[in-house]
This record gives sequence, C-alpha cells and structure tokens, in this order.
Amino acid sequence: MDHYLEGIRLFNAGEYWHAHEEWEWCWRRSSEPEATFYKGIIQAAAALEKWKRGQPRGMRLNYAKSRPKLVAVSPSMCGLDVADLIAAMDRFVAMGGPPAPTPRIVLDPPTAAALEAHIQTLQADPHHV
Repeated sequence: MDHYLEGIRLFNAGEYWHAHEEWEWCWRRSSEPEATFYKGIIQAAAALEKWKRGQPRGMRLNYAKSRPKLVAVSPSMCGLDVADLIAAMDRFVAMGGPPAPTPRIVLDPPTAAALEAHIQTLQADPHHV
C-alpha cells in the first residue's frame, strides 16, 4: 500500500514521473482488474509528465492509451475516484493544459486518511519508503 499511496502523493504534488515509478511497482504485482487500473493511472501520469516537459503531442498520445483503461474499471477503485480523474484529464488534455486545472487525484475518506497517515510517516522518517 505504501507504493500506491506514495504514487498518489507524488501525482498530486506534480511529480508525475515518480508517481509512475511507484505505481509500476503495484502494477507488476497485481492481477485484473487492478492491473488495468494501474496501467491507466500510470499512463495518465505519463501524459502529465509529457505536458510538464512541453510535449503536448506526447500528452495526448499517452492519455489516448490511458483513458480506455480508466473507463474500463469501476468509477471508484482502490479508494480513488476514477470518474473524477477521467473528467479532469479530459478537460486538461482538451485544453492542452492551463487554463484547465491540473488534474489531482480525489480519494474516498478512508483512503484519504491512509494517505495522510502515510505523509505523516514520511515526515517523521523520510527513509520509510
């Protein structure tokens, strides 16, 4: 769970490449439907990393691979509001970035609490992850 939560923390901090790396660890150890979910969020992070590097075409191509995977899973998975992420990414990619808000991951209350505990652990011991 630490890798998943760390990926969320990094994604919401705009560290898309590092979020991708954390979730890749999860994806390699998952089975369906979680494997599709992880592939989808990994590719969404890759899309935003391309945008961050000034590569709008790369952003669109990566999101084109991500979106069908995200649509294929439950609207809420592993505590993550997948439907909200799809809507935020759709707006962002359609506008080519700002002025659309940068997508952030929205969590259900138990997962948000787990993320907060994870962040507190990191602050207490930065070598935890």
